[in-house]
Amino acid sequence: MDTTPPPLVKRLRDHVRLAAACAFSAVAVLYAVLCMKLTVVDMTDGVCDFGGCPRGLDWLLLWALVAGLAAGGLWWSAVKGRGYRSAVGWLVAVTVGLVALWPGWLGFSWLRGPHMDLFSYQVPDGPGADKPLGSWAGDPAAGFVIRARADGVTGYNGEGRRGWSLPAPAGGAVCAMSAETPSDTGLLTLTTAESTCGNRLVAVDVTSGKQLWTKDIPKLVGKPSAGGSMAVTASADAVLAHDLGTGAELWRSPLPEGAVATEVAAGPDRVLLLARTDKGVELFALGARTGAVAWRFPMPVGYESPRIVSASPAAAVGDGRLVVFDDAGRPGAGAEAPYVPTTGEAEWLVAGDVLYASVPEREQRELLAAFSLKDGRHLWTRAFDHDWRIRALAADRTGRIAVVTEGAYTHLWHLDPGTGKPAGESTVLRGLRLGESFALHGRTFVNLDDDARLPPIFDVAPTIGW
Repeated sequence: MDTTPPPLVKRLRDHVRLAAACAFSAVAVLYAVLCMKLTVVDMTDGVCDFGGCPRGLDWLLLWALVAGLAAGGLWWSAVKGRGYRSAVGWLVAVTVGLVALWPGWLGFSWLRGPHMDLFSYQVPDGPGADKPLGSWAGDPAAGFVIRARADGVTGYNGEGRRGWSLPAPAGGAVCAMSAETPSDTGLLTLTTAESTCGNRLVAVDVTSGKQLWTKDIPKLVGKPSAGGSMAVTASADAVLAHDLGTGAELWRSPLPEGAVATEVAAGPDRVLLLARTDKGVELFALGARTGAVAWRFPMPVGYESPRIVSASPAAAVGDGRLVVFDDAGRPGAGAEAPYVPTTGEAEWLVAGDVLYASVPEREQRELLAAFSLKDGRHLWTRAFDHDWRIRALAADRTGRIAVVTEGAYTHLWHLDPGTGKPAGESTVLRGLRLGESFALHGRTFVNLDDDARLPPIFDVAPTIGW
């Protein structure tokens, strides 16, 4: 009985074998080249240890081997059946092989996960530039950011170009800036030629750079604070509140006898003041309408100085312990929580009624912990791979918590604020010139080191290519 297939069926089989052999060969070569690139260029260590192995390399090696073996078997079958002698078959096979590169590339992109690299940047300040003091977000949706240095404040538009500039007074300097910008108004303390830092309070419209008002106040201390409709500062002898929009003085509250102010924070309902007194470091709560002292509380003091976390709700950290207060100044019991440092590379983030902070785990790595500012409860802890450091915290436009971690690679995470679970895979940030101190606003990074060789700001975008 003759089992030889008809000539047309045999030709179709030969063409399919040849096309499949070309397709698997193309993918095998593509994956081999990509494996070499990841191993030679992207791998941070000589071996894949301590997180130094590029993400997806192990699976990519496996699929390169599978594609190579499949291609070898198909080529053997095509040669054995002499299906390589058809010009039409070769044309179809080469076309299929080229087309197969696209799904092969998509598979590689899926295996390695999301990546971002440099999109645009502002040229470095150059030698002689003053040390940066901090940054504000003007319009996060448009990517507008503001960066302050001792010699002035500069706004950058969404494309990284200079939008406006506010220089320091002649012979003077910018001393400090508020952390908050309610109603698009930020506060600066300046020094003039006749005074040490600082003796002038300035309110700035962060969208235009316009000075809204200016007040000369002798012997300002620490950073100003903008909260609700108030601008609050501390001087050598008093706490002062001004209307945030007009600069009109609302009240002046003298410091207790012998007290030295260290920090103030303003909220809609109260103003908090940390001051050194003859009893140690005390936290004072002042009424937002009159400045009268509502209550005072002696803060625990350890190796690190106490700091105010939030004015509304009222919360502070002393001796590594978060303390929250009710309206009468009674500290909440809270729950047993990890040690909360008051110093570190990553600043705290307060979003809503929750504090997000980097906390150490037995001096081995850093964890991100969330604490309720209503009752002091420890809500959740998020661990990251290996010994990665937490470099920056920010709240994104969707309400998630953006976290930049650094280990063998720099990653950008977006976490659910309620649970700490990541919203998808982390994004690898490639080839970014980051200093030790920086801020993140959306996709815009602001370098805050005094290294004038670093770009002051830059934006990132999804990586195109390998």
